[in-house]
Amino acid sequence: MVGFLNRALHSDADTTFVESFSLLLRKHSKPKSIRECKQIHAKLLISEAISEIYVANTVLSFYSKYGDFYNARLMFDQMPHKNVVTWTSMISALVHHGFYLKALNLFKEMLESGARPNQFTFSVVVRACIGTASLDLGLQVHGLIIRLGLETDEFAGSSLVDMYFKIGGSLEDACCVFSGLFRRDSVIWNVMISGFSQIGDVSEVFRLLSEMWVLDGLKPNDFTLTSLLKCCCLLGEVQQIHGLALKLGTEVDVVVGSALVDAYGKCGNMEWGRKVLNSMEWKDSFVWSSIISGYARNGSGDEAVCLFRDMCRQGMKPDQHALSSTLKACAEIEDLETGVQVHSQMIKNGYHSDCFVASALITLYSDCNEICEAHKLFRRIDDKDIVAWNSMILGYAQMEEESSYHCIKIFRELCQTPALKPDGATIIAILKSCQNQAGLITGIQIHTMIMKSSLSCETLICNAVINMYSKCGDVDDAYKAFIDIVHRDAISWSSIIGSYQQNGFELEALSLCKEMLADGVYVTSFSLPLCIAACSELAAIDVGKQFHSSVIKLGFDGDVYVGSSIIDMYAKCGFMEESQKAFDEQEDPNKATFNALISGFAHHGKALEAIELFKEMEKMSLVPNQISFLAALSACSHAGLVEESLFFFDLMHKKYNIKPESEHYSCLVDVLGRAGRLEEAYQIIQNDGKEQAWRTLLSACRNYGNAEIAEKSARKLMELDPNDHASYVLLSNLYSGEGKWEQAFKLRQKWWRLE
Repeated sequence: MVGFLNRALHSDADTTFVESFSLLLRKHSKPKSIRECKQIHAKLLISEAISEIYVANTVLSFYSKYGDFYNARLMFDQMPHKNVVTWTSMISALVHHGFYLKALNLFKEMLESGARPNQFTFSVVVRACIGTASLDLGLQVHGLIIRLGLETDEFAGSSLVDMYFKIGGSLEDACCVFSGLFRRDSVIWNVMISGFSQIGDVSEVFRLLSEMWVLDGLKPNDFTLTSLLKCCCLLGEVQQIHGLALKLGTEVDVVVGSALVDAYGKCGNMEWGRKVLNSMEWKDSFVWSSIISGYARNGSGDEAVCLFRDMCRQGMKPDQHALSSTLKACAEIEDLETGVQVHSQMIKNGYHSDCFVASALITLYSDCNEICEAHKLFRRIDDKDIVAWNSMILGYAQMEEESSYHCIKIFRELCQTPALKPDGATIIAILKSCQNQAGLITGIQIHTMIMKSSLSCETLICNAVINMYSKCGDVDDAYKAFIDIVHRDAISWSSIIGSYQQNGFELEALSLCKEMLADGVYVTSFSLPLCIAACSELAAIDVGKQFHSSVIKLGFDGDVYVGSSIIDMYAKCGFMEESQKAFDEQEDPNKATFNALISGFAHHGKALEAIELFKEMEKMSLVPNQISFLAALSACSHAGLVEESLFFFDLMHKKYNIKPESEHYSCLVDVLGRAGRLEEAYQIIQNDGKEQAWRTLLSACRNYGNAEIAEKSARKLMELDPNDHASYVLLSNLYSGEGKWEQAFKLRQKWWRLE
């Protein structure tokens, strides 16, 4: 480019220098570097051609594009003549690089110099007002636009409409400006559609689209379609836009395709999202992030992880959104191994200090009980945002022991950070750590702090307070917190109903449900299972049937969790046929649905039916969880099926890698104990058994008079809980039954000393 300039400068041709330079600009849109730009500037200074205002404006734009504002301003100040293009170029460059205040100050200089701004100047100046979120300045600029008679121009008008949507919050003013425009191009139509899309007014968005096409004859472009998709929350709406994209031939376009994939993911229809993905010839990182996020959001973590691997295999560099969504998917399916691999990709691609990705990784490590790794990662983040702090607090909140202590420790550290303040999510995370009586004091302190702040007016925070008191068993304070809520929503009612139901006050829970309905709040998919569970505990079949009718009437019969509660209710009330019928009516049963019916069969001693249903669940590729195995083991235990019990116990930890809990050991020990296989039961639980399992074995030893294993079991129980009297009583009675009076007396003496 510099060589071309040299030839132009020394040319003897008749063409003027300005014409030569114009030709240069047509061939070369800009210099390759700031150094080349300075070389051109130097040549122009030598030739004195820089005095030509068009040439000077062009060089000025070169400096501006490269962000060299020092030389740009130096040249700008030295220009003997400035026209509207000169001023507009400089202001535009400052706005483009985010220097909004400097741009506004320069505009002030322009006005003071007597230069008259045009529609292009006002377009960038209004953008500067948007950047500073200064509506007052924007209104003054609008007044100046009207004064100069430019209010009907589409360039100035589109910026004004955008301003009123983004910082004015005035739909009326935006529509008024739009209606007054002399000519409306696709840009201004897109600004209007985008504005209404941001506030979620779907009907107005579609009306504007229709007018744009019919009245002005403008077809929607990529920007129009993506704006439309942003406000669509129903599948039917997304499919309409998809049909329009197909008609216009833009479905395979990477921008529209990405927006379609994202919209289908938000509507929960990943089948159509996948079809759009497969139809795209070229896929960027955003479309990969959208499809991965969609599967992760809709409970298909395995598929999300597979797609992330496909993305990496195709040589695409994952961005922070793809990494974050994949880590969330790993947390959902509890796949720590893959999460560690994603962690390495995160480091490899330079996102090791990115708060957005690191927060998702902290959540993964916390969910997989790797709290130490989560804490190490948290400490390695240099510039922590509030999400990272909240993720760490929430991770500690999930711990079984001393969770509130660690949460408060991190919370105090956060409060000492000058740049950040705790938000509502922080408070909710701390309240979640108060899970029992030990955490009640911390919960009360946090509740007191809430009452002294503006957070006391936030319903979401108040709902968390109710849940905290409920977990700590303090129903009275939970109710007081409920009464104090200014604006109670459906979740508030569900929380207080759940508080009573889960703490054994089923009648009160049903009474509150009646109050909720009288207050004009309808039952939801959260409150219904709680009310139906209360009917189960009370064996109130008539009330339960009324709830079942409401479920069908209100359209909740397709909800698997509501359906599971109905199955459980009929089973506990002794109506297994109705329970089976409710199960068969489920269109897409999940683990919760199967578990409810398997537990029902187990409760009624129908072990064979329970086993068959368990096998059916496996055939449907549903992975059994701890509750599934507990129900199966309970069914086998009640029926005395020893070999089947051993089979399920082995299947649980060998095939599905599920660690048995105390209840699982108790069921297995119970069936082995009743079969007289005490030694085998002892061998199984001696390393991992909890109190309940040892107590079950001790009772079995008493029935069979096995003093040796009984003594071992009792000693283990005394070690686990020295204050538990039951073990002393059982072993003492066993000694008495065998005539070992002296040993029985010594044991009773030890028991009396404990009292």
